Amino acid sequence: MLPATFNQLETTELAKFLIGKSLFRKIEETTYCGRIVETEAYLPSGDSACHAAAKRTRRNEVMFSSGGVAYVYAIHAKHCFNVVSESEGLGSAVLIRAAEPTFGIEEMKLNRKTDSIHNLLSGPGKLCQAMKIDISLNGMHLTKRNGVWIEDNGSKVDASRIKITNRIGVTSAEELPLRFVLANSEFASGPKYMR
Repeated sequence: MLPATFNQLETTELAKFLIGKSLFRKIEETTYCGRIVETEAYLPSGDSACHAAAKRTRRNEVMFSSGGVAYVYAIHAKHCFNVVSESEGLGSAVLIRAAEPTFGIEEMKLNRKTDSIHNLLSGPGKLCQAMKIDISLNGMHLTKRNGVWIEDNGSKVDASRIKITNRIGVTSAEELPLRFVLANSEFASGPKYMR
């Protein structure tokens, strides 16, 4: 499991820290897992693309929790999965953009109606569809095996292998360098072969 202190990391540090960690989803007897290869940070201040930027609402309420819980929201009939970061009351999170499938792959292919392993979890909506992540998981603690959680699988990712780019898929503050990608990952949602 992740150390209890992971939820105290500043948002951009958490976005980097999560690269290489394993995201698990368990439904009854089925377990899905993907190794996180791409994240985006959404900051508690100076970030107009952050859902918490305007004001606290019923939709974004979970973002103001203490870090380490899931913030799941629906957009265009799809869902996005985020890890809330920093201290209670700030309103910040890290979006999990893409992951490398590691097990539960055949079931995830059925969920996504695709045979392409590289296209399976290569985007936030695809990841949630494949792993059956929806708003019922909003607010779940991610250090407990309670339906969705994140684990440190022991593999170390050297900081030099994490590339930083502008965010993609947003219409505001897209120029901010807050997207973090495992270099050369074939499972990323955007530019994949970055040196």
